[in-house]
Amino acid sequence: MDKKSRFKKIVVGLLTLFFMIGLPLVTLYVSEQLVREVLTLPLREWVTEFPERFTVNALLLIAVFNLLYILPRKWFMFTSLLVSGILIVFAYANKVKMELRSSPISVGDFALLKELGGLEQPIVINTALLVGIGLGFIVLTVVIFIGIPKLKENWIAKISVFLISGLFLGMLWTDKPVSPMDEAQFENTWWKLELALIRNGVFGNFVMLAKQSNIEPPEGFSAKTMKTIAGEYQPTEDTDEEKPNVIFLMSESFIDPYSFGEQHFAKDPIPNFRRLFGESLHGGMYSSEFGGGTANVEFEALTGFSMQFMPANFVPYQLYVTQPLPSAAYAFREADYDTTAIHSYYGWFYQRESVYRQLGFNRFISGEFMDLDYSNDAGKGFPKDKHITDSVIATLDKTDGLDFIHAVSAEGHMPYHQTKQSEFLNTGTLPDDTRQYLNNFTEKMHSVDAELGRMVELIEARDEPTILVFFGDHYPSFPDNDAVYGASGTQVANDLLGDYDDFVATHKMPYFIWKSDDNQPAELDLTPNQLGAVALDMAGVQGNAVTAILDDMREQGDAVIPYNQWRAQMGEQTQEMKDLQMVQYDLLHGKRYSEYLMPDLVRTPSADYHLGLYAEMAAQKVIETSESYDLYVEGAPKFSEVLVDGETTTAEWQTTKQGLAVFSIPKQQVEKDAEIQVVVYNSRGAVLKQTDVFSIEKTVEMSKQ
Repeated sequence: MDKKSRFKKIVVGLLTLFFMIGLPLVTLYVSEQLVREVLTLPLREWVTEFPERFTVNALLLIAVFNLLYILPRKWFMFTSLLVSGILIVFAYANKVKMELRSSPISVGDFALLKELGGLEQPIVINTALLVGIGLGFIVLTVVIFIGIPKLKENWIAKISVFLISGLFLGMLWTDKPVSPMDEAQFENTWWKLELALIRNGVFGNFVMLAKQSNIEPPEGFSAKTMKTIAGEYQPTEDTDEEKPNVIFLMSESFIDPYSFGEQHFAKDPIPNFRRLFGESLHGGMYSSEFGGGTANVEFEALTGFSMQFMPANFVPYQLYVTQPLPSAAYAFREADYDTTAIHSYYGWFYQRESVYRQLGFNRFISGEFMDLDYSNDAGKGFPKDKHITDSVIATLDKTDGLDFIHAVSAEGHMPYHQTKQSEFLNTGTLPDDTRQYLNNFTEKMHSVDAELGRMVELIEARDEPTILVFFGDHYPSFPDNDAVYGASGTQVANDLLGDYDDFVATHKMPYFIWKSDDNQPAELDLTPNQLGAVALDMAGVQGNAVTAILDDMREQGDAVIPYNQWRAQMGEQTQEMKDLQMVQYDLLHGKRYSEYLMPDLVRTPSADYHLGLYAEMAAQKVIETSESYDLYVEGAPKFSEVLVDGETTTAEWQTTKQGLAVFSIPKQQVEKDAEIQVVVYNSRGAVLKQTDVFSIEKTVEMSKQ
């Protein structure tokens, strides 16, 4: 072999090695750099702090690229370039979703691709950049197929590399004979998927989510079984009676402080709740969660489905609610109710902004669209429940006709710091650490209770029939749970996970369903998936096949779906529960036979779904004073930003009447012909809503004072 041939062979060999190892690592580097522009852990620190997880990501990409090594060399290089481009685009899409929703891409998101153009703030595509990338790809393709000489290949080596790569990917997916992800300590953070992405890496995290989203069908599941179920359950039709407004109020970590022992309390911290509880349909609600997992209880209450039909620690909002599901909101909407979801924290949390649309709501009022005392990113704690009350009443005032409102409060949220004194607890009956934790928690419950009383007073003053469904989501978790629950504290629960009685003591939440007229006390223990069905029944509104199953369960005295780990104590699932599981699997994980077998079950999301109480934000007028220009903007919340020629400017906010905000800009900061826009951003800088660009001199109305 002459020197020229040897040189060609060396160059082609090195180039091939680059495509086998170098290109996967470059792809990983570029992808992680893209995503970590919006994350709090830079690439270098990730590699240093989590080297095992970085290694798994690197080996994953090397294995993916080297599956292609089985192809002829030039086709291997070409397809490797193609795969690299696709993966980098995928990483960029993760970055965009993180900016919009603070959540990485999961398998279910691919079902939403057709909806991207219909987003309120559609994704902007950089056409010039795409054209440039396309031209570069064409040039490299030509170089590969024309410029690289054709040399003999070692097919034994190619087959060996292919098999090794396949075996590694198989091991990664099946965890057999060992699990690389377990060895690298990959972790789930369902309550905050951003954290898992930060630590696991963009590609490893996606594979982990894909693995864990795969759920096997229940025994006997088939199209024939679904057809049988469809014929067995028919919802009760609407009644002719006057329909009430219906309000769900899910209160963060709300429990009766007396559950820690009434003897420890000097006075009742929750008198409003206790009165309403005794006057209404009430009982214990068997929450699936403890200390967190708010969205799972919410999911059950709205859909009628159960977390007992899923693996532990899953969050359906994050993984599965990518298509319309049957819900209380859809059922009420079919009965001509206006449907509104309200939550005082970030709208992107648990992907509520997109989930609520799939669950049948017309609008979602999140913390970004409330006139909070301080913004959620101010670091001053969770918003007070008064903002929930104000938003509920504002919704009732703004909308015409009947309302179904689902509100999720946040004031009772952890952390619970130790507070030395409280008027509610006795001294001397509990260890100081325990009492001080309970002091803080009880003060929060008292504040929540006071706001509950105010909401009921305002509802009664409206003189409109109303049903209020009030429930907590889960028991609170303290910095030291043993000091509060355990033998060194209240002794309510010494073994939260291993003892049935202790488990129930920390999972059975109090709830009530109050009616503004003809309220009657009654007792019913249930699981949260019954709440929607009960509310529909009490309102005289027709439900769906899911609520029909739940109605049958209640009629037979089976309103509680047993916890999977405690069936020996609570009993096995009934046939109705198994039928409900079939429908749930079909719609969340299966082929959705129910959509055509039960045509009234699944509805279409609202075409007018929007964020905030008002569908649009619009400048109404500008008034000139001696010192400022006052911008009157409809639908603009307190923490909107005023942009002057694209730059944020200082503006003083005030309200004049519901839905109309005034932003005062000092005259020296703006010219009359400047371009002005009022914008609502989320905590990541993504635009949630904005006015059209306007100027002072061309605004609809301008007057001098």
